[in-house]
Amino acid sequence: MTPETRRAFPPGHLYLWVLRHAKAASGAPGGDHERPLTERGARDAAKLGTRLTAGAGSLAMAGPDGEPVPSPELVLCSTAARTVATAALVFGGAGDDDPPPLRRERSLYGASAPTALSAVREAGDGPRSVAIVGHNPGLFHLAWELLDPENDGRDRLTAHGFPTCTLAVVALPAPAWSEVGPASGWLCGVTSPPY
Repeated sequence: MTPETRRAFPPGHLYLWVLRHAKAASGAPGGDHERPLTERGARDAAKLGTRLTAGAGSLAMAGPDGEPVPSPELVLCSTAARTVATAALVFGGAGDDDPPPLRRERSLYGASAPTALSAVREAGDGPRSVAIVGHNPGLFHLAWELLDPENDGRDRLTAHGFPTCTLAVVALPAPAWSEVGPASGWLCGVTSPPY
């Protein structure tokens, strides 16, 4: 994105934190929905949570004009055990006295990008920054489709990949979540373990 395009990014934009669940066990007695995090997965998520308490800047995340990325005010989460555990460790741990509310959404379990976008559009009018915690390939496609093809965000995201416990933050030039659309966002950053 050129400096001129950055300056044109509207004030008061929204931020979407897109987080793939941390590494999960290969099986569970209750089936795929009940798969727990592995020891490595829990460690990665906890370390990411610790980093986030220092602010998104500690992960080299910045908005289109270089401004700090605000922490999520709401977490939308798949109901799968591994996503709920990831969300709790990342957004509710590391001494955070006031974690954001976590809204469990059954529709996000194995959701496609369009289904995930529908959940985001229903986030409500209050939060400026929202996290979505779910599964691949839907979340990678959601982040990719939200990015403006006129800048290098899609290329950066594709080159980075989206392994377990990857976090991408996208700034969106929309006044409300209900108006978020594809091919408009700016990639504030993407990061993966080790943290």
